Amino acid sequence: MPFSSGRAISGALSVLRAAFVGAAAILALSSCGNDNFTYGTPLITFSVTPGPFTSYLVEIDQILLTRNDNTPVYPLLQPQVVDFVKLGELGEVFGAPAILEGTYTSASITVNYAGTVYQPAGALLYMNVNGHSVAATPVDTTGTGAAATSVTYTVKFDPNHPLVIKHGVSTPLDFNFDLSAATVVNDTAAGLQVVTRPFLSASTVPNYTQQLRARGVYVTTDTQNNNNFTMNARSFFDTQGSPSGAIEIQTNDSTVYNINGTIYQGTAGLAQVNKLQINTIVEAYGTLGDLNNIKPNFVATQVFAGVSVENVLTDRITGTVSSRSGNTLHITGAEVEARNFSVATGVTLSFQDDLTMTIGPDTLVNVDGHPELTNVTTDYISVGQQVDIEALAVTDSSNNPVLDANGLPTWTAASGLVRLTPTTGWGVLSAAASGGLTSQLLSLGGAIPTSLSFTGTNSNPNAYAISTSGVDTSSLTNSTGNLFRFTGLITPFGMAPPDFIADSATDASGTDQVMTVEWVSAGTVTPFVTKDANGLVVNIAGGAFARNPLVQSGPLYINNSHNTIDLTTLPSNVTIVPNTSPTLTGQFTIGNPTSTTGLAVFHSFGDFVNDINTVLNGSGNVFLKLVAVGRYNATSNVFTAYRIDAVQAP
Repeated sequence: MPFSSGRAISGALSVLRAAFVGAAAILALSSCGNDNFTYGTPLITFSVTPGPFTSYLVEIDQILLTRNDNTPVYPLLQPQVVDFVKLGELGEVFGAPAILEGTYTSASITVNYAGTVYQPAGALLYMNVNGHSVAATPVDTTGTGAAATSVTYTVKFDPNHPLVIKHGVSTPLDFNFDLSAATVVNDTAAGLQVVTRPFLSASTVPNYTQQLRARGVYVTTDTQNNNNFTMNARSFFDTQGSPSGAIEIQTNDSTVYNINGTIYQGTAGLAQVNKLQINTIVEAYGTLGDLNNIKPNFVATQVFAGVSVENVLTDRITGTVSSRSGNTLHITGAEVEARNFSVATGVTLSFQDDLTMTIGPDTLVNVDGHPELTNVTTDYISVGQQVDIEALAVTDSSNNPVLDANGLPTWTAASGLVRLTPTTGWGVLSAAASGGLTSQLLSLGGAIPTSLSFTGTNSNPNAYAISTSGVDTSSLTNSTGNLFRFTGLITPFGMAPPDFIADSATDASGTDQVMTVEWVSAGTVTPFVTKDANGLVVNIAGGAFARNPLVQSGPLYINNSHNTIDLTTLPSNVTIVPNTSPTLTGQFTIGNPTSTTGLAVFHSFGDFVNDINTVLNGSGNVFLKLVAVGRYNATSNVFTAYRIDAVQAP
């Protein structure tokens, strides 16, 4: 008999569910006789291994967890629209739904690419081509170019680490979508096509290597004793759907709050949270905390609530400022959440490579993560800055949309809110001095310099000045000519130099790198020269590839000598070895998402290699693609990986 999440649905019931935090964890279900069913809590998160996309917006229709007695459980109460690209630098807490106790051995997920009542436009896949987002058509795996519809695929948990759900504790479960392993791109006469072969791993011992976002609706605050508040999880873009379990948000004196466009810190911020109406949308950024309770704990560094997150009277636009002329901005990579209360999630989504936005003297501007910056004006909005904007579509007297020169809708935030969110850049170090760096920009806010207009900024992308006052730059010492990553805030418009105020700066060797090997469409039966517990020697010299195998740092849509190593140019085959750091657990997956056998996950490299040897046992099984995440040592030609995804032919 199938079971959905055992927790309450919405409205008043969802509030009661949070207040009792699972007091009804032992429920008698009348439809199932007189048996009692004990419930526990999985804390479900989503993460991504990046790919060459600027948007990968699809609908998740179903999540199925199968217990070892074949009992199916469905923790997803309604379909959710998700942009996997957004999870590349910020993981998402899906929720903490109550499910039956027991040991679960597999998970299945259905991804829908067709138009539905939740996302009428269907999947929105865009790829970065020469600095611009180009739409790609999702097609199925038949090779006929037929439009993709829905894909259901199954992943088996590591037999030594199944999903064990117990009453009274929360158990982490992370779904990682590999946008590199999933990507087969065909450049046809009709345009770009992406074969829909999503690749998923599921881990009960996940690595949280990046910050997480927990999103939901406000329930109650504990200001007296524990400095926390409770939300009912409502993830991704959902504004009015069914919550997915209660989460406790732990705060402290350093937590920064943005409540309805006003900045607070510490207890003053929590006091404002306490004044929120029940079911106000809240977002928290931080890390997982104590999971030894049925209601999981999340430790927040930043909290956003009210119109700082969602405004029912406006739409929401995220992207990067590509140019500015007076009060007119252009936003590149703009994702638009338009209010649409006729759909269950409350929004419909669209994507524009170039969006025209106007601001004005009444535009409210906040800077995320910097409570010391007060009286921020629109002067702070400059080129390359990543933004989160509450805005309205511009219409004429007949309520028709006012279009730009490209025939696309225009928007105004003249009376709205602009949040300046942390901006990430990649550059090649040309000079380092006390308190500052100079670099040649490779990307800024996810955009390459040639797609940005620096007119009026006083900035030069070929000599980009970065202030690092108070920032640890020890990894960059004597690294002139090396690639590095920096995060922070663009200098206000027209006030450069410096061009950028950094919160962090890290040499590329200290960041994750991605190795991608894609064989020709027929695949290969000999992907490795040797394969044993000592490592995988990839058969580069004897391989036939759809595109050259690469190791890349930073954005995967950039391919030049600063961030990319072409493995075919090296004198020997690259060796992949497992990361043995005690802080990272191996995430190794093999299989094909569309086959009857599905995907198998291992956390032991030895078990993973044993399975590879079983697969490549002379029976003609074929490898199509190999993606590894970790750190590459150019001197030894060794890639140390904590994640490996091996794609087989169906």
